[in-house]
Amino acid sequence: MSTSKLRVEDKISFLDFWVEDNILHIKKSKNKILKRDKSISLKLKAATMRELMNYEILGDGEGVYWPLIDEDLSAAYLICPEKFQCKKSKGKSRIKK
Repeated sequence: MSTSKLRVEDKISFLDFWVEDNILHIKKSKNKILKRDKSISLKLKAATMRELMNYEILGDGEGVYWPLIDEDLSAAYLICPEKFQCKKSKGKSRIKK
């Protein structure tokens, strides 16, 4: 049985990217297009359609940059956002007051 793990040394990229109806479309391969709601990012969630449509693809599909809201997201995050979610800790807070 093989499990897929995201590693820092892996080059994660996409073939194409576009925005349509507040949905981010990430073309991962010839036959695979992932869709992510703009709420994947707080800045994107608050962005106007003009701000959302003004983006730049970074490198060879390693990420996307939205200059009007100064937000950039890596391909790894767009493809596997669950790998980057913070886990809530159980028990007491470690912050001393």
